Amino acid sequence: MEAARAKVRVLVLASVCAWAACAWTSQARAQQADNPLKAAAKLLGFATDVAPPADFVVKSRPAGDLDYIPVFQPPPEPEKPALKDTDLKAMRGDLDSVQKKDDSIRQAFPPAAKAMAEDAAAQKAKGQANAKPAAPNQ
Repeated sequence: MEAARAKVRVLVLASVCAWAACAWTSQARAQQADNPLKAAAKLLGFATDVAPPADFVVKSRPAGDLDYIPVFQPPPEPEKPALKDTDLKAMRGDLDSVQKKDDSIRQAFPPAAKAMAEDAAAQKAKGQANAKPAAPNQ
C-alpha cells in the first residue's frame, strides 16, 4: 500500500514539474520537435505534432515572413471616379421610378392597404383626442 502511495506522489510531483516547465518555456520553444519536454508530453499523450497547413492556406499567405503587419491602413481609393451631375440625376431618376413602381405594388397589396388605412384612422382619432378642449373646473 505504501509503495502505491509513493508511486502516486512521484507521478504528481512529475506532473507538477512538467507543468511548471511548460509554463516557463516559451511558446516557440514548445513547438519545436526536438524539445525534450514535448517528447515527454507526447509519450504521456498530452501533446501531438502539428499537421502542415492545407495547400489553399499556404497559397493565400504572403511569400516572406512579415515582421510588421500594419493595423490601420488607409482604405484603397475607389476604382470608379465620382459621378458627374448628369449621371447622378439619371441615377436618382432610376431610383425614383423604382420607388414609384414598388409603392404601386405595395398599395395593391391588401394587408398593406389595410394597415395604412388603420394607421390613418389612428392618427385621425389621436388628432381629435388632442383637439378636445379641457372642461372648466366648477
